[in-house]
Amino acid sequence: MAEELEDIIIIEESDAAGSYAPHESESILDDDSSKKKKIIIFGLVAFLLVLIIIIVLFFILKTPDAKNTSSLDFIETKLEQNTTQPIQPSKLENMIAKANYLYSTGSKDEALFLYEKIAVYSEAISVYNLGVAQLKDGTYDLALQTFKKAIVNDEKRCVSAINAAVCSLHLKDEKNFRYYIDLAYAYLAREKDSPLYSYYYTLINYYNNNYLEALSSLENPTSKEYPVTQKHLRAKINALYSNDYKAIEAMEEHFEVADSFSIALLYARVGDLTLAQKHLAQAIVKNIEPVKSAVAQALINLKAGRVATASKQIKNVTDMFPEEVYKPYPVKVELKESLFDSLKAQLRYRDKIIHARMFNYQKIFYFSPYKVFNADQTISSIQKGNANIYIDNLASAKEYLTKSASTSNVNQGIVKAIQKALSFKLRESNTDLQELVKLQPKHSILHYNLALTYAQMGNISKAQKHFLLSYHLDAKNYLSGIFAIMTSQLIDKDSTKLATIVKDSISLEDPSEKIDLYKTLLFISDNNIISTADWLDKDYKQKPLYLALDTIIALGLNDINAAKKASHKLTILLPNEILPHMMYIDSYFSDLKPKEYAKEVLNYLKLQNFDFNDLYYGPYITRYLYIQQNLITGKLFFLRKQLREVLETTKRNTHEITSALALASLYDKAYEESYTLYNNLIDDLKVRDAYTLFLGAVASTAADHHANAIALLELSKMKDGSFLESRYALGLLYLEVKNNQGAGIQFARIGDNGFSSEYFNFDIDLDKLLFEKEQAVK
Repeated sequence: MAEELEDIIIIEESDAAGSYAPHESESILDDDSSKKKKIIIFGLVAFLLVLIIIIVLFFILKTPDAKNTSSLDFIETKLEQNTTQPIQPSKLENMIAKANYLYSTGSKDEALFLYEKIAVYSEAISVYNLGVAQLKDGTYDLALQTFKKAIVNDEKRCVSAINAAVCSLHLKDEKNFRYYIDLAYAYLAREKDSPLYSYYYTLINYYNNNYLEALSSLENPTSKEYPVTQKHLRAKINALYSNDYKAIEAMEEHFEVADSFSIALLYARVGDLTLAQKHLAQAIVKNIEPVKSAVAQALINLKAGRVATASKQIKNVTDMFPEEVYKPYPVKVELKESLFDSLKAQLRYRDKIIHARMFNYQKIFYFSPYKVFNADQTISSIQKGNANIYIDNLASAKEYLTKSASTSNVNQGIVKAIQKALSFKLRESNTDLQELVKLQPKHSILHYNLALTYAQMGNISKAQKHFLLSYHLDAKNYLSGIFAIMTSQLIDKDSTKLATIVKDSISLEDPSEKIDLYKTLLFISDNNIISTADWLDKDYKQKPLYLALDTIIALGLNDINAAKKASHKLTILLPNEILPHMMYIDSYFSDLKPKEYAKEVLNYLKLQNFDFNDLYYGPYITRYLYIQQNLITGKLFFLRKQLREVLETTKRNTHEITSALALASLYDKAYEESYTLYNNLIDDLKVRDAYTLFLGAVASTAADHHANAIALLELSKMKDGSFLESRYALGLLYLEVKNNQGAGIQFARIGDNGFSSEYFNFDIDLDKLLFEKEQAVK
């Protein structure tokens, strides 16, 4: 009895807040009162248990309001019972939300299972969602069947038809695709009051290739739903129509790291390589499109002049993905448009060529004097020989007299070679001087003259070699030393030590006109244009070289009046030569607008009385600049006609005429003719210096003979391994033929110094990408 009473008291304490503990005096009662008390207590307990069950059932069955949503576990439990009783819409929506959440977090199987269970109870609400999940999961057959059901159920018909069309696309069923996209358009009118009307309109037009219509609705949306999809479509369509800045603007809205790769490509398209690289770096870190991102980064570095870095990246990505690396961006090698368009060529000529180091040096070489033999040194050798005869030292005397006789023959040959060079028989002069060097390999003046002919012919590598030899043979031959520095710069050879020696030696000399000239040339080689200003104040005799320097320096200082004055005097001294008049044009017409410039140049050239020997047989710079001006003025066709007539009638060597005609034909877009002429020049006339081989490759590329271009560039590289234009072009062509290893080797030799080719460019071969895509579909 005592145990039962104790049990009841414990239950009461757990359920009745106001219960009290009995006093010890109340714990012993008689039998009757004890029985009655038991009945009362048991009755109270039963009542309390019933009350608790009612309260619990009330909370379980209570419909959730906006502030108190019951657990979704109830719905899941009901679904497991396979009953067909309908569930209230609010609970279904919560269930769908849970399924969507499961799908978005990667629990696809659970989400799909939940969708299917919901569909049993309410197809009208959930079939469409099931289709979306199946579509995202890549089960396109199932998704298509599900969207068909949604259409039959008359629920979300327009968007269900759109998604059915998308499924058909994935299944490569063109007929079905057309049917469902047309069906979506037919149902579109029903959605005119829907906030998503513009979105559906966009999708239908996008899939129908009506991109401008799709873009219009994207620019004027009726809803802000699906912002990510809408911004991607805006960006994609704008990019399609080359509205790259608008595409970037769209991608910048609600920017996500996942968009790094796409926006990087857009920045690359508009030429903002810095931002392109920034976003590509993010994409690589996040492993977004790893192959595409790595290849794109390398190609952008090529565009930015970080060629050695690009070489490493190309090698790395090729090693990691040897097959995939060639798929995303097939390279198409092409020539720069600025080479051929008259307006772009003019802008390039006036902005770059006039002030370029290469052409300023070429002008200096053109007007630099050739040197004759040292008569005092020759007489000294003869006197030494006679003196040795007198003292009976016959062996020594014979050596001296033999040397003097040989030197006399060489000196005579030098005079004849100089006469030919001054008469614009430059190639003949160069050939004679090469033979004389074999007789007297230690003759400083002979090497200087030979180097100067090479420089004027455009063979800078050989010019540098002989200028350097000349200076080493005679350390007082400062002009050789200075020209060795200049030519070293043109072929990217380090001349720091040489420049220090030459400068130190000249600084020890007494002031004179020659020393002033040498110091001015050194300032030009240092690109120290401010220090050259003193030269303009000198009052020396007006020699062609001095006037040419006046013009170059004045243009560099933007002293147009001084440039006009010097170039005008130069044309008076040399009225029949082309180069002085090119420098006159640079000085007098530099401030004119493009159309006026072309008009004035054309009228000016018509008035000149050139003998054209310098064009047909003389220095390379004359041919190059005169052809450029004929391109700018639209007269290349007539120049080519003139050159052909001379080529057919001349009895002199035709090397330079052929070279001029080949170059003029290239710039006039007569690519096959240029290609043929360069092949004749290289194969038949044996003109095989690095630059001619390179120009032959340029013509071959223009004429779409890329294999021939590769062969010529390989030869050019062998002739002059420091000629960066050849290496860069060869690297691009190797990329084009999917030889990334070969391309990387060429690019590695160029460096990260901002190299930009004057001739070659590359793009992505979109036609090839489209063709490969179509072949994959077939």
